[in-house]
Amino acid sequence: MRIKLSELCGLRCVALDDGQKLYERLFSELKEKRSVDLDFSGVEMVFSPFLMGSMGKLLNHFEKETVMQRVSLCNISEEHLRTVNDFLDRADQQATEQADVEAMQSLFEEDELGDI
Repeated sequence: MRIKLSELCGLRCVALDDGQKLYERLFSELKEKRSVDLDFSGVEMVFSPFLMGSMGKLLNHFEKETVMQRVSLCNISEEHLRTVNDFLDRADQQATEQADVEAMQSLFEEDELGDI
C-alpha cells in the first residue's frame, strides 16, 4: 500500500489529528503484517505532534524494528528524515527508560515484602 501524506494530511504534517489519521491507516496495515510506502512528496513540514499521533502511537503496539521494516519512507527530504529519526530515537529511549523504572520498582517492591 502507498500512502501519499500530502493527500491524506496536506502539505503540513503538524497536527496531532492528522497524525491520528495516518496512524489509523498504518495500524490496520501493520496489524495484517503488510508493508506501507509512506510518500512525503510535496510535504513542507513535519512536526512532533503529528509524529506523536502517528508513529508514537504505533510504537505502543509494535516494536520499533517492526515499524521500521514495514513502513518505507519515500520521497522524503533529509530534513524530514532527520525529524522522523530523531523522534523515533527519543520515543525508543523513553520506552527503554520506562521499562527500566518499572523493573526497578518491581525489585524494590519485592525487597520491601521480604522486610516485613
